[in-house]
Amino acid sequence: MFTVTAVNLSSDTTRADPTFGPVELGVLTPAEFTALLARFAHLDSVQNHEADPHLLVTAAAGRFQIRTGQGRLLVYNARDTTEPYSELTAAEIVAQLDRPLTTPPFKFSASAPAAPAAPQAAPHSAIAFAILVAGLALNAYTLYSVFYTESVHTPPAVILLTEPAELAARSREVVGHYATGTQPGDRVITVTADGKVSFFELGARDGFTNGTDTYRLGRHDKKLCLLTTENGVIDIQNPDTLVYYRDTYRRTR
Repeated sequence: MFTVTAVNLSSDTTRADPTFGPVELGVLTPAEFTALLARFAHLDSVQNHEADPHLLVTAAAGRFQIRTGQGRLLVYNARDTTEPYSELTAAEIVAQLDRPLTTPPFKFSASAPAAPAAPQAAPHSAIAFAILVAGLALNAYTLYSVFYTESVHTPPAVILLTEPAELAARSREVVGHYATGTQPGDRVITVTADGKVSFFELGARDGFTNGTDTYRLGRHDKKLCLLTTENGVIDIQNPDTLVYYRDTYRRTR
């Protein structure tokens, strides 16, 4: 079960406004919490930027803060939001938070220590060895997850293009519309010649813009890219293909 407080959100998590303040949503079942997270992930990007909405959740695994951006769900340690966040789906959040973990697969401070277990008979040596191996494997996975998460969310070093001729040529090449597909829910990136980039979702509010940003051309690891002001780096794989958060966008026009 999940005890949820919505901050700067309507009680159904579909609208954000700083005047809402904290709203206690009470104890939710896993199904109710999953549905709430799905609605929260599709929050209007303008409202999300202006109101700074988030969810405070208390569950078996501890206390967490959940934010959203560009359709993603970001989970923080509520006791220290300076720690690296974990990007999870709604189903993954429910699965991770609904079970007590001493070493969760994302880097959060430990919650209150558990009461000592009742004394038990000494296990067979083979069982003790299996428990030791499982513990070592879990610790290794935790360390891998921590360093992997930190590396994914560390922006690459970008060297901006400054040579006028190359800058003009690359600017002409990258202008256009790119999409992950043609079905509702597929995403679109539009790059314009005036240094702006827009993000859309097909079928959402008749093409409502999810976000608009500015960009500059550059390189990282010898690859061309768009360095945006607020949305990170968009890799230019070739004149007809962009890669953004591991999604591949093909030129449509």
